[in-house]
Amino acid sequence: MKKNDRTKLELIRLEGIRYLITNKIPKNELDKIIKEELKIESKDCFELLKKLNRYQLIKIIEYSNKINSDDIDSSYEQFRYGLKPGFTIFSFISSSTKIIDIKSATSFINERLNEIKYFEDSKFKNLKLKDILKINNNTYEFSFTYLSKYTYISETDEPSYVYELKDCFVWLNFENKFTAVKNCPNDIQNKILNIFSKFLGTQLYNIRITRKLINQVFNGNIKKGTFVKPDANDEEVAKITIADDKLSTKRIFQNDVSSYDMSNTFLDEQLDDNTKSTLGINCNAGKIYLTRNVSAAQFRNWSIDSINKITDYLNDIQNCGELEIFQSKNILANTNYNKESKKIVEKICYNIFSSINSGETSFIISDNISYIYEKLKNKFYISLFGFCEVCEEETKLYCTKCNSSNLKIIRDSVVCLDCGEELKCCFCDEGHNIYINDILKLLKLIPTKEFIDEINNILYTNFNIRLEGTFIIENNHLNVHKNLNGQIFDVSLIEDFKPVLEVKVDNIKEILNKFDKIKEKCKKCSNDNCSMCDKTDDLCIMKLFVGFGDYRPSPHQGQEFGDVNFKITYKDGKKYNFVGIAKSKTKSGILNLSDKESREMIQQIVTMSRDKRVELIGAICPARFHDQLKQELYYIANITNTKIVILDDIFMCKLLAYKNI
Repeated sequence: MKKNDRTKLELIRLEGIRYLITNKIPKNELDKIIKEELKIESKDCFELLKKLNRYQLIKIIEYSNKINSDDIDSSYEQFRYGLKPGFTIFSFISSSTKIIDIKSATSFINERLNEIKYFEDSKFKNLKLKDILKINNNTYEFSFTYLSKYTYISETDEPSYVYELKDCFVWLNFENKFTAVKNCPNDIQNKILNIFSKFLGTQLYNIRITRKLINQVFNGNIKKGTFVKPDANDEEVAKITIADDKLSTKRIFQNDVSSYDMSNTFLDEQLDDNTKSTLGINCNAGKIYLTRNVSAAQFRNWSIDSINKITDYLNDIQNCGELEIFQSKNILANTNYNKESKKIVEKICYNIFSSINSGETSFIISDNISYIYEKLKNKFYISLFGFCEVCEEETKLYCTKCNSSNLKIIRDSVVCLDCGEELKCCFCDEGHNIYINDILKLLKLIPTKEFIDEINNILYTNFNIRLEGTFIIENNHLNVHKNLNGQIFDVSLIEDFKPVLEVKVDNIKEILNKFDKIKEKCKKCSNDNCSMCDKTDDLCIMKLFVGFGDYRPSPHQGQEFGDVNFKITYKDGKKYNFVGIAKSKTKSGILNLSDKESREMIQQIVTMSRDKRVELIGAICPARFHDQLKQELYYIANITNTKIVILDDIFMCKLLAYKNI
C-alpha cells in the first residue's frame, strides 16, 4: 500500500473504512482474510467489522486486491472531515499579506512549527503542515496533522498510552478577512492561531455568534437551545435548555427567554438542493458544526458560503457609515483623554451606538484587552471567567486545590487567594479541567458606573440616545447587557443587626474618633494571635463582629477573600451567607468614590460576586458613604446580580457602643 493511501486511511472515520470494505470486498474473500490473516473466527464478517480497530481494518485492505488508490481517494473525500464536521471562525482587521505564495508560506509555517517544543508524553504533539490548496477563487485550505494521546489500562493492568494520527485544517480568505479552524483541541487551535497571526502580521479575533446574527444568516428552524442569564434574580432561572421541533415559533422562545443570552443552539439547515442537516452552534466560542457526515465538497461549499454571509453581516454592522459620523463630529474633542485612550473610547461609543440602532449585542474589539485596561485603568473593574470545552459554555473558575473561586491575577499568574496556590489549571462549575494557556482570555473588564454615565452623556449630547444597561469587554468582544438585576439590602431588616441598631448614640463624632486607632487588621496578626484575640485588649474592625454566628477572626494579610463571614437572617426568615469587606476610617470621615479604599472595596466585591458560596456582601467602613459611592455599589449589585448591604459610620458607631468599647 502506498504511504499516501495509508495516511488517508489513518485520517478518515472508521465508518469510511468499513464502508469501503463492505462495498468493495466480496463476502467470501472478507471471511477468508478475517480467518486466515487476522486469525479471528466469526459467523458474521460484516457485523465483526464494527468491533475491529483501525489497524485491523487497514490490514484487511492491505490483504485484499479489490481496493485501489482511487477507491481510497473517493472514501477520503466522503469521510475526511469526520463525524460532526465543523469549524471555529476568526476574523482579522488588516494584514501585511495579501496573496499567498505557497512555497514561501510552506517554508514560513514549517519554521514556526519546528520551534514548538513538546514533552515526551504530551497530550497532543507533532503538529505538521500537510498541504496548502486553493479551494476556490478566494479561499485557501491549509491541511495539518497531529498526534493525539489516548491513555488506557493494558491486559496486565498497567497504565499505558498510544498516539493516534488526527488532522485539521485552516481556511484563509483575504477578501472577507476570515480564518476558520477545524474544531480541534484548544492546545492545537492555539498553536495554529499563533502561527497564522505571525504569518498574517495581525491579530486574529474570535467571532461571537449572536441570536440576531443567527436570524440574519441561517434561515433554519431553531429546535433546541441553551439560554443563560448571568444576572438572573431570585425568581429567575440562570440557565435553561429547551427543545421542540418548532421551538422558534413557541412563546417560551419568543417571549420568556428573549432577555437571555443564547449559548448553544441546534437548528435545521439546508446544505444544498438535496441535503439537510441539523446545525449545531456554540455561540460564545464561534463554533459551528453539522450533525451528519457529508462529502468534502458539500461541506466546503456550504461552510464557506455560510462564513461569507457571517462576515458580510458583521462588516455591514461594523462599517455601516456611523463610525465616520463619530469621527467627523469629533465627539471626544472636549474630553481630557490622550490620543491612545481617545481612540479606544471612540470605538466603545461607536459600538454602543451601533448596538442601540441595530439591536446587535456583540462587537469585535481590535485592541488587546490588557492594552485597554492599561489605558483606561480607572474606568474598569476586573473579573475572571473561563470557557469549558466539555460543558461548551462560559463558567466561573475554581481552584483545583481548595475549590474556591476567589482567584486573582498576580504577576502574570492566576493565584487562589484562599489557599495561595498558583494555578496552571482550574475547575469549571461541573469540575472539568480548564487549562490556563492565555491569561488574557480569562479577563472581563466591567465598566464603572461613572464611565457608563460619561459615555451616555456623550451619546445623548451628540445623538440623543442612551444605553439602558451596561457592557462588558471579554475575549476581544464588547458585549452589551441591557437587563440588570441586583439589590441593596436594608441593614435595618437584618435580624442579627437589630440589637445593634437599637443602641442610642448621641456622641457620634466622639465615637468615630476612636476608629482612628481601630484599623482593618491588628499590628500582630497571626493564626495564634487571632485565635486568642478575645482574651487580649487588641482591637480591629474584624474583632467587632465576634459574637455574630460562629465567626472568629483569622489572619488578615492583604489578599483576603473577606474580613468577616457568618450567617445572617433577613426579614423574610431566609438565611444568607454574609461576607464583609472592611476598610479603615478615612481622614476626612467620608468615603468618596475616588478614594483608593473605595476602589479596593468595589474590586473585592466584584471578585467575590463570582463565588457561589457568597449570598450577601457587606461594605464595611466607619465613615459616611458618599452618594456617588452608594450609586456605584448599587450599580455593581445590578451588573453582578449581587446582594450588598452598607455598614457605615452610624452602624459602626452603634456596634462599638453595643460592644461596650
